[in-house]
Amino acid sequence: MKKKLIITFSVIGGIILLLIILLFTLFGVKNVVLDLRTYNSRFSSEEVQQSVIESGEFAYNMPIFFQDKKSYISKLEKNNPYLKVINIESKFPNTLSIKCMDREEVFAIKMSDERYFILDEDLKVLEVLTSFDSTQTNAILLGGEISVDNVDASSGDFLTLNAGQALIEAFVPAMKLNNRDVSEQKALFESINIRYRNNPITARSEAYLELYDFNGLKMCIFEAEDMFVNKINCLLAAHAAFDPKDAEAFELRILKDSNGDIFAHQMQKS
Repeated sequence: MKKKLIITFSVIGGIILLLIILLFTLFGVKNVVLDLRTYNSRFSSEEVQQSVIESGEFAYNMPIFFQDKKSYISKLEKNNPYLKVINIESKFPNTLSIKCMDREEVFAIKMSDERYFILDEDLKVLEVLTSFDSTQTNAILLGGEISVDNVDASSGDFLTLNAGQALIEAFVPAMKLNNRDVSEQKALFESINIRYRNNPITARSEAYLELYDFNGLKMCIFEAEDMFVNKINCLLAAHAAFDPKDAEAFELRILKDSNGDIFAHQMQKS
């Protein structure tokens, strides 16, 4: 009886050992590849791709089932600020495919006279510059009543604002829903300020956006957190009809009337 048990356990142990060997040999990760979803990516060259993959510190030869993908994504994003990882897909038997795209610079924020954060639409720090001037091809300068919680952030970190973060994060999607891609947004707006005021009708504090184009035209979106996409649509239509020569004398205001209708008001500067 004892001999039969020994044989049985030996057979079971042998099978388990064989399965473990197969698990590590057949399903152990051997390849990691970059699957780029951006045309003309900064990560296109083989040399750069290899550097990106190395920065993820992948556990080669470990079974594909037990890979810590969240950890890899965190390392890849931190070490490569301009990289946005969509997900990491397991391709059996032994390949991990990093589905990714380039992040675009959208905003800049001044931290000091010699420290500017360049941000994407998710408020990820892409670069830290010593000087910055907004042009029609680079980032839109953020200002107003904005302050940063993690002031010691560096490239690869995400900024946390203590006010207005949801509104800033909603800006790019709202513009895209109005058929304005990032390059068009940067060509139109030189700077955006978040301000706060007491609404004269509701007597409540509200956030509003103060935007400037490259002709110096001031545009204000009041009650910005309400029907934001529609107000952006109204602003774009009003801006297209505005004569740039009047930028010094007038400003545009986007408001909502008592019926809930959104309208643009051209107001003379005081």
